Amino acid sequence: MQAQATLKQASTVPAPVSDEQRLEQLRAQAGSNPDLAKEAAWALLGELQDESQFHRLPWLFAQGKGDADAPNGDTEGMVMNLHGSFLMRTLNRAVLLGQLLGRMGWTGKTFNPETGTGYNRVTASTYVPARLAMPHYKLQKQGRELLGFDFHHRIDTSPVAPHLQVRGITYDEPSFNNPLILPKVRDEIVEIVPDVFLGRVVYRAKHGWDVVGYFALRYPFVR
Repeated sequence: MQAQATLKQASTVPAPVSDEQRLEQLRAQAGSNPDLAKEAAWALLGELQDESQFHRLPWLFAQGKGDADAPNGDTEGMVMNLHGSFLMRTLNRAVLLGQLLGRMGWTGKTFNPETGTGYNRVTASTYVPARLAMPHYKLQKQGRELLGFDFHHRIDTSPVAPHLQVRGITYDEPSFNNPLILPKVRDEIVEIVPDVFLGRVVYRAKHGWDVVGYFALRYPFVR
């Protein structure tokens, strides 16, 4: 009897839901309850911040919609992981440390769809470490945030195989005077559900482009 009860209990345990099934459910839900779908998609992306889950990111990125409209204004940002070069790994550790110390660091991106331009936002508490790391680069203060690291954005084809259509974000405009390695960096975003985006960071190395990290955005950013 005990064996039968155990077998019956085991048979009622739901089977694990794959990422493919979750994505299908999210997109179906977005048609009837877009706000709930956004929250669920953001929660899924939050799961992928765990290092043990990084292997799921490339597949999910490949399923994203690359020709989606750009957000119009401030988005909230979430860093997934930065890896590859020593500098990228150092930045990743700094981001994680900043989060532990009270959300010090990157808060998101701001887009202007009409001009195809935008900028990044960081917390005001980042001012001192930013000045130490980039003494010749000036961030603009706005409320509790600092603005900088300007970019252009447009829909194009990724230089990384399999060459998906993405919204490419580039920092190499000379007039932006972006610091450090930013002119060699390209961000790419795709839409998971409306107003929730998965992004990846690619870096131009001697042999070509390398994927060196992932991040997420959701619109609008509610302060």
